[in-house]
Amino acid sequence: MNHLGQVAIPTLVIAFVMYRRIRRSIGFQQFRAGRLKFRVGMLALVGLLLLATGYTHPMRYLADAGGILCGAVLAYYAIRHSEFERRENGLYYRTHTGIQMLVIALLVIRIVYRFAFVQNGMPTADDPAAANDPTQMWAGDPWTAAVFFVMLAYYAGYYTFLLRQEKRERFDAGGPGEPKSAE
Repeated sequence: MNHLGQVAIPTLVIAFVMYRRIRRSIGFQQFRAGRLKFRVGMLALVGLLLLATGYTHPMRYLADAGGILCGAVLAYYAIRHSEFERRENGLYYRTHTGIQMLVIALLVIRIVYRFAFVQNGMPTADDPAAANDPTQMWAGDPWTAAVFFVMLAYYAGYYTFLLRQEKRERFDAGGPGEPKSAE
């Protein structure tokens, strides 16, 4: 029964987070500056913490850099395919659904892969000492770190673009505090 709780609880939490992420990825989403600023700050903080844990094996930085580069490319294409709509209750945005689903699929596939190996007791990193350090679960495995940094760079880049786009739209409307009226 204890084993069931160890598997079921994280699985349910991950499923709930993925459901919310997928639900937010389809269709127009309302722009909320505070929420986006918080997310960018949290992503930056987590990214810096993960980069700091990679000092024990500098080769991990190559995986991190590759993930950041791939995430930046995906963010660029998402930005190019973004659509904005001004409604009576604010600004709404929509990105390319395929790109959003690709980022989510990468994360889900990697998490499932990691759980499969962790639950079976198989080693997942080149360094056996990393298996005893819980902070190394994500930073210790270069593939998992790369996938995480794809997600981090994508969301941080895309959310920063959204914040700048909203500011630009307010400026184009005639003032920094006045939202552009729906036409």
